[in-house]
Amino acid sequence: MTSIATTPSQTSEFKSSSNLQTKRHAASSVTIGQDGISDTNEARYWTQKLGLGSAKYSAAKRKFAQPKTLMLSPKGPAIVNQVLFGPPLNTKNSPLAVVSGPRVSLYGTSPSSNFFRSTSRHTSSLFGNKIDPDRQVQTGGNVAHCGAFRNDGRLLAVGTEVGDVRVCDVTMRATLATFKASTLPVRSLQWFRNGQFLLAGGDDGLARIWNLGSTDKRKPILTLAGHGDVIRSTALWQRSETSATTEWTQLAITGSYDHTIRVWNVKDPDVATDEDRCISILSHGFPVEALCLMESQDPDVPVWLLSVGGTTMKVWNPISGQCNSTVSTQHRKTITSLQAVVRSNLSDDTKTKSLAWRILTSSLDGLLQFHSWDPAAGTLDHLYSTALDYAISSVVADPTGDRLAIGTTTGEVVVKVKGPSTVATKRAREPFAGTYSFFQRGMNADADAGDYTVASQGKKRKLRSFDVALKQFRYGDALDDALATRRPKDVVAVLEELGKRRGLEAALSNRDEELLEPVLSFTTRYINRPHYTSLLVGIAHKLIDIYGDVTGQSEMIDELFAKLKAQVGNECRAQASLLQLVGQIDCVMAASEFE
Repeated sequence: MTSIATTPSQTSEFKSSSNLQTKRHAASSVTIGQDGISDTNEARYWTQKLGLGSAKYSAAKRKFAQPKTLMLSPKGPAIVNQVLFGPPLNTKNSPLAVVSGPRVSLYGTSPSSNFFRSTSRHTSSLFGNKIDPDRQVQTGGNVAHCGAFRNDGRLLAVGTEVGDVRVCDVTMRATLATFKASTLPVRSLQWFRNGQFLLAGGDDGLARIWNLGSTDKRKPILTLAGHGDVIRSTALWQRSETSATTEWTQLAITGSYDHTIRVWNVKDPDVATDEDRCISILSHGFPVEALCLMESQDPDVPVWLLSVGGTTMKVWNPISGQCNSTVSTQHRKTITSLQAVVRSNLSDDTKTKSLAWRILTSSLDGLLQFHSWDPAAGTLDHLYSTALDYAISSVVADPTGDRLAIGTTTGEVVVKVKGPSTVATKRAREPFAGTYSFFQRGMNADADAGDYTVASQGKKRKLRSFDVALKQFRYGDALDDALATRRPKDVVAVLEELGKRRGLEAALSNRDEELLEPVLSFTTRYINRPHYTSLLVGIAHKLIDIYGDVTGQSEMIDELFAKLKAQVGNECRAQASLLQLVGQIDCVMAASEFE
């Protein structure tokens, strides 16, 4: 037996019981000799998807980008009793509820919440990874122990330490009803499929079924008595009336600290009957901490029941009471959570997606263990274990398996978010009308048999320098490049394009003596050409408007303006002479017609 030294210290700091205990073991040390295999592919999958594992697995061929980790810190240093994902309400992702202290913190209830944005977009936040809750559901100052979302996601039931069962509206935080039949804490809650009945179990060893529409909030419609200690966990199995392979269509399962699990027939709970509703009693051998129901592919077993207590996990047939298998998980401390997680696998060859279930257990030693699940045989095999740096009080995964929330004894919640896939392709959608993509749709489509095809013109023609400049909106450079070619058609084409783009003034302005000289020379030389006259007359007007105030500063520019004036004067005189000649010819032609 070890002894604790009592030597006085200079600083008396408080140390929790977890810090006074021995150092937490690594995952490799606690899984030695465990039944099953250590699957490298499983370790690589969870490491790359959610960051649950060693860095040596993240360097391999990745199917997911780097996972994201969020730290949620509800107010008050209280242990996280439960974390749970609810059905999607206003967003595509499931909202998260954290039951800790005298409140329930809600995250991701609206598209504008920080939690929804942080989990939907795989980018770093400006405010770090710490996210504040969207809203909080108060419990009147009483510590909340459990919670349960209704199947529509609008209502949340909360069990408190004083025996209250509060039904709250998620969107308004208003308490719609409060049920109470005991002063002892409520430890577990489950909603019926109809959304009207609520199963509650607590420290008094009784399981009660409440009717949401009942006027008497202190009298349940059904009380299930039989346990000799605290009811720690509950589960509900409901099946439609059409698939009746057994007479039980609604079963309630309760797990207690008296080491037993009781299965109850809760069909028509609002109808009084003298029959004993307890169908079977299962002896787990340890205080039962959590229950989980899994679908069965065995025709003789309607559903499989998984239970954990101590460090042992068992699989049951709840109808017959037979224990199908027992698994020693090798946790060093009590298992606190039992969770079924979806594992999706995309085949590289066939590109088909397959789904499989993994059973996840967590405990106060900070160890997460993944087990394979066989729904036909009802057996479990250990696949992978990883150790975290904190004591785990609760674990939950969303229905897609892409997010994992881990509640700790320190009051913090760690949310692991899957990174975007590196192999998934973007979903093709029809481009919007009027866009460039809309007009280019079908350009790469292959021709079908019988289609009329036009032969390609060969190699794509390379753009000239002034075309490139026009694409880049460098109008002055485009005009200079066109003038450098000394081809009048190219220069006129660029000037016409600049006029359409309303860029003539920008192209002609801010020119010094060397850059203005080619423009003036071209205008002076070709202004009298009939094909270019109408365009170059406008160019000449703009040049005079822009540079008319700076005449006299350059002899070369003044000389070019003088030549332009002379060229225009000569052309005007020539046109006047031609008009006189045309008038004389008209007179001669008219006189000849009279003769």
